[in-house]
Amino acid sequence: MDSLRRLLAENPRVLEMRYREREVVCEPASPPFAVRLDGVGFGSRLRDFPHPRSRLVHNALVEVARALAQTYGADFVHVVSDEINLFFHRLPPYGGRTFKIISVLAGHASAEATALLGRPLYFDGRVVKLRDLCDAATYFLFRARVGLNNYAVQIARGMGLLRERTPPIGEVVAKIKIDDYELAWGAFLEKERGYRKEVDVCNALSSLCNVC
Repeated sequence: MDSLRRLLAENPRVLEMRYREREVVCEPASPPFAVRLDGVGFGSRLRDFPHPRSRLVHNALVEVARALAQTYGADFVHVVSDEINLFFHRLPPYGGRTFKIISVLAGHASAEATALLGRPLYFDGRVVKLRDLCDAATYFLFRARVGLNNYAVQIARGMGLLRERTPPIGEVVAKIKIDDYELAWGAFLEKERGYRKEVDVCNALSSLCNVC
């Protein structure tokens, strides 16, 4: 599968260092940038849902992400695990005021997720500066690869295949069966496509940059 091969080609440790140093702490943030929203304590708050990831929770977070994207005009969105990333390329919400963007979008996501899943849920937020559309595509590859890594390792551990050392992710993926790739690496939504859900990584990112 092209999407799986493309994700496995990335080194998440290198990308983690690249994008962590670009988390915005100053005002204002000028586009392009991504707003990353992470669920706080979702593992314990949603422990009664299927492990390692729940289709019901994922679908709810896709709806949360779609509502945020439509409200604030995000150009591109990615949802994986308990994480929502919204990409702003043209017009930033609130004039790029970083702390307002983080607080309002995290609060909005928390309220939407709480309403949909029927229990108190919270998100934290950060703004990540991006250089251009190709950099944005690489950033989304990075987040999808992290999602895949975590999902595959949790499945392998649940099957008793991993002990003390975690082998390269390609070896882990080869030993397990992934029935739902959308849960593994997430879903993508794009403004120009009416925020319709796309699961194939290469197809989704082709509108940003030819990274596959």
